[in-house]
Amino acid sequence: MNPLFTLRDVSFGYSRATPVLKDLALDIHAGERAVVLGSNGSGKSTLLSLLNGLLFPQAGVITAFGRELTENTLEQRDFGREFRKRISFVFQNPDVQLFSSTVWDDVAFGPLQLGLPKAVVRDTVDDLLRSLRIEDLRDRPPHTLSDGQKKKVAIASSLATDPDVLLLDEPTNGLDPRTQVWLIELLAGLHARGKTIVTATHDLSIAGDIAERAIVFSEDHTLAADDDLRRVLDNDELLLSVNLIHEHAHMHGGTKHAHRHYGHHHHHDEGTEQDMHKGHTHGHGHDHQHSHEETEGLRKLLAMLEHWIEHSDSHVESYREWAGKAGSAGEEEIAREIHLAIDDSDSVKSHLKRAKAILAAKLVLKK
Repeated sequence: MNPLFTLRDVSFGYSRATPVLKDLALDIHAGERAVVLGSNGSGKSTLLSLLNGLLFPQAGVITAFGRELTENTLEQRDFGREFRKRISFVFQNPDVQLFSSTVWDDVAFGPLQLGLPKAVVRDTVDDLLRSLRIEDLRDRPPHTLSDGQKKKVAIASSLATDPDVLLLDEPTNGLDPRTQVWLIELLAGLHARGKTIVTATHDLSIAGDIAERAIVFSEDHTLAADDDLRRVLDNDELLLSVNLIHEHAHMHGGTKHAHRHYGHHHHHDEGTEQDMHKGHTHGHGHDHQHSHEETEGLRKLLAMLEHWIEHSDSHVESYREWAGKAGSAGEEEIAREIHLAIDDSDSVKSHLKRAKAILAAKLVLKK
C-alpha cells in the first residue's frame, strides 16, 4: 500500500541561515499512530506544519495522498478541498484556531467551508459536542473557556470534517490530569476507527499511550531515529543524546552517584505493566484487594502531587525573573543555563501531571 505521506530530502528553515529540518526522509502510512519526539526547538511542530500544508519545503519533496504537496497543488480546487477534508491539525495553543463567537460556530466552521449541507453540519456538530461531553458549552464564547475546555473544542472542530489524518502539536500542554486521560482515551477510540494519528511532543510520559512508532529529532534538526516506540524508549543513550532525558551526578557518602531522569513510560498489555525505563516486566492480577489504609495513602500522594504541581509555577516564574536580570546584566551564559532549568522544570511538571492523572483515574476505579 502506498504511504499517505512521503518526504524525501526535505529541508526547511524560517531563515536560510538556520535550518529547522535538514534532509528529512520518511513515510507515513494509513492507520498509523506515530509520535514525533524531540526537545523544544528540534523541528517537531515544523514537521506537522509541513504535513498540513501550512509550510512548504525549501528543498526536497513532500507527497500527500499521491500528489506532490505544493502551494500550487493546494490552490487547485479539487485537490485543495479533498486535502483539507482529509487532514486536520490541532494546534499547541487552541486560541490559534478558535475565533468564532460561539463554540457551536467554531465547530461548524470547517464543514461549512467545505460546502456540506447545513442540516448535515448541524447534526455533525451536535453529535460531536455530545460525544465529547461539551454540549453545555455550545453557546459560550471560546475566549471564556478554561484551557482544557478550549482544547476539547479545538479537537471537536478538527474532527468535524471526519478527517482521515489527525495531527496534534503538544496536545497535553495546559491540560489538567482528568482531561489528559480523556484525550488519551479519545485518541485510542479514533485509532480504533482507522484514523491516522501523528502527535508531536517532548513528553515521554504519554508516548506509550498514544503511539506505536517513534520519529525522533536531534537537536541539530536531523532525524535521529524512526523505529518501534518500545525500542526507542528503551534506548537510554539515544534519549540522552537528543535531550529527552537527562543525567546528573551528586556526591553521597564520599561516592559519586549518577542518575538518569525519565518520564513515566508505562504501557499496559493484557494484565502486564511494563516499566519502559529498564525493560523489566511485572505481572499484575486483576482482582486486587486494596485496604482502606492503602487508599488513604494514595489520596495523600495525590494531594502531594497537586501541591508540587501548584508550586512549580511559582518556581518557574522566579527562574524567569532572575534569567531576565542575568541577561540585563550581560550574563548571557548564566541566563541560558537558567532557561535550561526552566525547560527541565516544565518537563518535571508534565511528568507530575501525568502521575496525578494516572493516580486520579485509579482512585476513581477503586470507588
